[in-house]
This record gives sequence, structure tokens and C-alpha cells, in this order.
Amino acid sequence: MKTKLVEHKKIIIVVVSLIVLSILAYWRYEIIHPSTDNAYVQANIINISSQISGRVDHIYVQNHQPVKAGDLLFTIDPEPFTIALEQAKAVVAQRTAEAKNAQLDSERAIKLAKQGVLSHQAADDAIAKIASTNAALQAAQADVDQAKLNLTYTKVAAPATGDVENFTLRVGDVLTANTLIFAIIDSTQWWVDANYNETDLERIRVGQPAKVEMDMYPSKTFKGVVESISSGSGATFSLLPPENATGNWVKITQRFPVRIKLKDIPKDTPPRVGASATVTINTN
Repeated sequence: MKTKLVEHKKIIIVVVSLIVLSILAYWRYEIIHPSTDNAYVQANIINISSQISGRVDHIYVQNHQPVKAGDLLFTIDPEPFTIALEQAKAVVAQRTAEAKNAQLDSERAIKLAKQGVLSHQAADDAIAKIASTNAALQAAQADVDQAKLNLTYTKVAAPATGDVENFTLRVGDVLTANTLIFAIIDSTQWWVDANYNETDLERIRVGQPAKVEMDMYPSKTFKGVVESISSGSGATFSLLPPENATGNWVKITQRFPVRIKLKDIPKDTPPRVGASATVTINTN
């Protein structure tokens, strides 16, 4: 009987020891591998706008369509800008002729002034006219350069490889210069903004490996690396930051954004901006 009691005690001690060791191991693991589910997928969002005002005459993409850098997105009717360029060139031709005539007039005036037929003041006026006509010619040439540039702006191409989003453009729409039309989400660089408690930051360093699990792909795990750690808490940059210097102050653990750069993303599981994720960093 005593032998059985001793054996039972040994078993209880072993079980309790295993439980304690498991708790300690889990606690240690949590310290070495801080985790948070307050994390969201991010990418560069490029706002597309027209640099000139005009009417859309052709569209080459649609909403959610993937595009490569340099792909034509849409064009604006080039006819008004072609006419403006021809008019500017005509003005340059006129100003060039005026500049040549001013040069010839000044040469005659100088010659006549030396012969005493014309006053020196008249010669000086003729020379001054050269500067005036040359300035007008330069201004006209600048108008030509601007008209050429505006003509190139009638073709709008993708500035980066990514996906077209929030696209509602239609042929015939009249665009206003520098007004947001739609967006392209850059698909060449993805990261996760993980908002860690300040109590978890002690061991986190730039360059440490991270594991990312997205809610949209529950069976997949993405590799990442700590790219940067914010110097200010999320509340610091909010529109209405909390005022702690009051009599009703309550201490709240702050969260700091930690950027996790995603690496080796599988093509069959593309990330999407705003997706929820869980991040675990290996600080060992």
C-alpha cells in the first residue's frame, strides 16, 4: 500500500513538474517570440491624375486589372494640344523674323550714325530693339516647349507595376489637371504594419526574422524581416492625440508600429492592402 502511495506521489510530482516546465517554456517562448494580431498588410498606393485638362478619348485598362510600368492607361484628345503647338510654332516664326529685321535695322542705324546721317540716340534705340525682339523670341520658344510637353501629357502611362483600383473613368469624361482619377497599388513591394505593445519592444531589432500569417490565407505562412521601428506611438500621430496632463489620467499601454517587409511572396497567394495579419518576430 505504501509503495502505491509513493508511486502516486511520484507520478503527481512528475505531472506537476511537466506542467510547470511547460508553462515556463511557453512563457519563455512568448518573450523570445513576441506576437501581435494588430497588424495590417500595406503597399505603396500611387494616385493617378492628369497633368493637363482635357477630354478622355481612349481607355486601355479596367478596374482591378494588373499593369506593368509603362503600360498605356488612357489618352486625352490630342487635337487641342496639337493646334496649340502649331500656333506656338507660328509665333516663333514671326518672332524670328522680327529679330532678324531688328538685327538688320540696328546694323543700318549704326552705319548711318557713323556717317552722321542718323543720330546716336536712334542707333541706340535700334540696338535696344534687338534685345526686346530676342526676349520675345525666347518667350515664344518657351511656349513651343510647353506645348510639346502638354502634347506628351495626352498619353498617361502606368508609373509602376501593380493593380488598377478605384477605376471609374469613361470615354468622354472631361478631366481637370492634377485631380485624382484612380489609383495603382504597387505590387513590387509589400509590408505589414504590426502595432506592438511598448512592453514587447525591448528585444525587437531591425533585421530580425518574422513570421506573418494573414487571415485571408489561414493555411499559409509568409516570411518577413523587421525593416523599421517607429519612434512614436500610433496615438502620437492621430488627429486628436490624448491629453495626459489632466486630472482624469489613466495609464494605457501604447502601441508602436513595427514595419515587417515581406519576402519570397508566392504568386498564388498575393497580398492585398488592408488585410489583417498576425505577426510573430524571432528575437532569439
